[in-house]
Amino acid sequence: MNLFLTYLPYLISGYLIGSILFACLITKLAKNQNIRDLGNGNPGAYNVFRNVNKFLGILTGLLDVSKSFVPMWIASRFLQITDATALGCIGIGSIIGHGYPLYYRFRGGRAASTLLGIYLFFIPIELLIALIIDAIIVLGIIKKQYGIWGPSILIALSGILCLFFPHETSIKVIVWIGALVTLYFNRDKLFGKKENAQPEVSKTT
Repeated sequence: MNLFLTYLPYLISGYLIGSILFACLITKLAKNQNIRDLGNGNPGAYNVFRNVNKFLGILTGLLDVSKSFVPMWIASRFLQITDATALGCIGIGSIIGHGYPLYYRFRGGRAASTLLGIYLFFIPIELLIALIIDAIIVLGIIKKQYGIWGPSILIALSGILCLFFPHETSIKVIVWIGALVTLYFNRDKLFGKKENAQPEVSKTT
């Protein structure tokens, strides 16, 4: 119990930051529209990229990555927190916040970009290698459904590669917990609905 209480503040702080949905904010400011009414209805960077503006989609993705990376970096650099588990809890909290955002009635996105923020902080070399391999496979071989295959392969490869690098066990555990939580938020896309599925039309006024 004491160990849980020790890490709970880090998890909560990450959750509150992760609950900011930049896709919703940027789409509202740029187009005065609700991102949930566009494309597949997902409040994420890829939906903004496809249905709002390519530059704004890239910006949204970078901001979603920063939701986990920047708080972890600040905690490490300026607050002198060296405990990998504590830093990881900030990142995991951000993922949970993106999927179940407090500020949006717990209706969030898929959190793939936010997971990449954790990878960028803990396993940047593996992420870079996975990114190169991912681009070759998706752009050169698969050539379709980039929104599904791109993030899926990148996440899986990064997680597998980290097992072969000399990281402490807690970092490897955090990397895989983050991947599994993100997989949960993507379960319908991977195992059910198609990428181009349209959001349901509300029957309420």
